[in-house]
Amino acid sequence: MLLEQSLKYVSFPNILSAMRLDYRFILLLCAMLLSACARLPFQPPADEPWKARNLVLSGLRNWHITGRIGITNEQDGWHASLQWTQQERIYIIDLLGPWGQGRVHIEGGAETVRVRTADGQVHAAPDPEQLLADTVGVRIPLDGLRYWVLGVPDPQRPSRLQGDEQGRLTRLEQDGWIIEYPRYMTVTGLDLPAQIRARRDEWQIRIAIRSWDLRQSVLQSSL
Repeated sequence: MLLEQSLKYVSFPNILSAMRLDYRFILLLCAMLLSACARLPFQPPADEPWKARNLVLSGLRNWHITGRIGITNEQDGWHASLQWTQQERIYIIDLLGPWGQGRVHIEGGAETVRVRTADGQVHAAPDPEQLLADTVGVRIPLDGLRYWVLGVPDPQRPSRLQGDEQGRLTRLEQDGWIIEYPRYMTVTGLDLPAQIRARRDEWQIRIAIRSWDLRQSVLQSSL
């Protein structure tokens, strides 16, 4: 008799009803979690560490990096070795082996930029991003990138920042670009970007930095 009464409470319909209840509960829980994630605030970097980092990084006027750069859009992709030397507002950038060609050499300053393409022709214009688009066919926001590569925004333009407790940027939005910093490396006691990902519209730029040199370099034009 007791066994029969017990079986009534664990009958197949009761089991199905319990399963449906559990299923609805799981769906409700998932919906609540997704809603909470969607409302997560945009977290700026920790205030005091960020102020200290920004002050130091913005003061870096001379540096040199080597690494790799990849540029893609919906149709094509380009990859090259990267060498970038910055001295105050003057920069020299070499892209080695891009697009199956030999070398693209870029020299820029406050007022103009010059590009020597792999065929040896030299082109000049005041807008570096437009000049690269016209001569090489890629979109590289050099005016902003000289700051972003350090892990700071261009101080002359509005930006939106997201970072960690150490004051390092993890995400930056500026000039329509979204820049992310997946990894840093320590150079003379300072955390500097080791990987940078930037995207805008159909364009994506990935930079993997192999080495940083913060010593002052003497720039010599080859154009």
